[in-house]
Amino acid sequence: MTEAAFFAFFMVFLRCSAMFLTSPVFGAQNTPLNIRIFTGVAVSGALTMVIKPNLGPVPTTLYDLLFGAFREVLAGILLGSFVSLSMQALSIAGALMDLQTGLGSSHVLNPLNGVQTSVLSQFKAMLAVVVFLAADAHHYLIAAFVRSYAVFPTFGNVEKTLVDVMTQLFLLSVQIAAPVMAVGFLIDATLALLSRAVPQIQAMQVGMPAKIGAGLATVALGLPMTVALVNSAIGASFNSLQAVFHK
Repeated sequence: MTEAAFFAFFMVFLRCSAMFLTSPVFGAQNTPLNIRIFTGVAVSGALTMVIKPNLGPVPTTLYDLLFGAFREVLAGILLGSFVSLSMQALSIAGALMDLQTGLGSSHVLNPLNGVQTSVLSQFKAMLAVVVFLAADAHHYLIAAFVRSYAVFPTFGNVEKTLVDVMTQLFLLSVQIAAPVMAVGFLIDATLALLSRAVPQIQAMQVGMPAKIGAGLATVALGLPMTVALVNSAIGASFNSLQAVFHK
């Protein structure tokens, strides 16, 4: 391996590893570390010769090498983080549903990020992964990785783009959770009127099973809409990358 080829592989591996570390599916905490490293090495080795013409000459000073490595890591983090925001939108929607249905007190371990989450939030996160893979978004992520070498990241647009995409994804989260929140509100209003009319009824004991049952039924009926909104969230994440990486 020549010096130029080794330099190209090293730079591609840095950006690829940073992207996989922060991206959904590839950077899941339940994926063994050796598998993640092997995936980064395999993808970097397969794409090095394709990307090499866009890397420029081998740096002659340590400062240039460190600056180039820092730029590669930062670009990879941006690629993975913006796509991961679409997964977080589903987790937020699930958390809103849990608060409304009364499941917010039950927590399970989320294998994607290694933290405790509520039940519906975990369900929505896993559903987002399934839709992410079914929509071939992992292929689009690798394609965006290759295309990112033909353009330059404009780091000055990162803050504005991040705020815009987070606003859009939060609105999508509210849209996903809106049916369950509406059903929960109607049940609360009905129980409030019932408790005023018949004070002997224990509203909490009657309302909790009703909210959980109606909430889960609404989640099941709203799955087609949820899948469509997940696709919109993934599309918004990839569109935001165009504002950060452009010529």
